[in-house]
Amino acid sequence: MGHIIVTGAGSGLGRALTIGLVERGHKVSMMGRRYHKLQEQEQRLGSAVVGIAADLAHHEEVEMAFGAAVAWGGLPSLVIHCAGVGEFGPVGVYTAEQVRRVVESNLVSTILVAQQTVRLIGEQGGVLANVLSSAAQTGKANESLYCASKWGMRGFLESLRAELKGSPLRLVNLYPSGIRSEFWDNSDHVDPSSFMTPEDAAAYMLDALEARSSCHVTDLFIGRNA
Repeated sequence: MGHIIVTGAGSGLGRALTIGLVERGHKVSMMGRRYHKLQEQEQRLGSAVVGIAADLAHHEEVEMAFGAAVAWGGLPSLVIHCAGVGEFGPVGVYTAEQVRRVVESNLVSTILVAQQTVRLIGEQGGVLANVLSSAAQTGKANESLYCASKWGMRGFLESLRAELKGSPLRLVNLYPSGIRSEFWDNSDHVDPSSFMTPEDAAAYMLDALEARSSCHVTDLFIGRNA
């Protein structure tokens, strides 16, 4: 049984990843901004999980959250960074607050979580997996702000991968297409009813994150059937 950290664990893909990990016998430190969502997971999954409320766009909260996770479960063997938000619409409608929120929640949190992970397990080894999006591969109408944050994530993570070459810490980037979840509640430019389910996406990701003796996945691209 290993200890794993999952961010954005209160809903959607992060929630599905947490449930899947517990079903596979792992202990999970769940991180997220909304503690009531984490409490729901604690009630469902019991002693296999712990909820840690934190805004991972702030350095001091990242340090606090990871410190609490290590105190509860020891050093993690895997960190899955799944936290993130979206704001949608044509260029020209975004407020300064929306721009700040998306960039901080997606890009800044990725940088801070990665730095903390490198500090914790960079020498002992393990896996840092980041959930990006197909929006980190191609521009999409009405998603310019979201795409910008995801392309920024990709640039940072590709640079980090170059720095980690030869290190026992592996970096895995996950690129799912649209996932059916509350993520799309504030958008009217897509119909998410045909998107992949969080559970199906999580199952593919968890299978891919199981390294074999002589090889491992570096990037996983998941397309939807419809």
